[in-house]
Amino acid sequence: MMNKQLLKITALPILLSMACGIYADDAESWRQFDQDGDSNLSMEEFSHLRIAQYTALDRNNDGQWTRREFVKRKPDMSMGRIDALRGKFNRWDKDENGVWDVAEASQAIEGNFKWLDKNRNGKLGKKEFPKYW
Repeated sequence: MMNKQLLKITALPILLSMACGIYADDAESWRQFDQDGDSNLSMEEFSHLRIAQYTALDRNNDGQWTRREFVKRKPDMSMGRIDALRGKFNRWDKDENGVWDVAEASQAIEGNFKWLDKNRNGKLGKKEFPKYW
């Protein structure tokens, strides 16, 4: 399982500032997280991308997300249908307490990476990302 230290949101001020520059309609926005410049994202780099995206959804900055926070996205992040986002939240809320926390986010990030890594090489390239990210 992924190193939980990567998900300590309060310890990621750089990612917080990067979150402001991520737009769902910009298919190349993920490149700013390509730290080694190889045009691919490793699991760690992908984790930083997703943490930045999830941090932008945490409206009250408490390090966890309610379903309302998860579903109510900013206009630049509104690619998902509300019912689909609710379903995703419910699947990822493993303890079914109505709050999505850092541990659950860690599992979701790892699962999302594995799902996107179609060629199973441990890295995500441009062709593996959806059109809208």
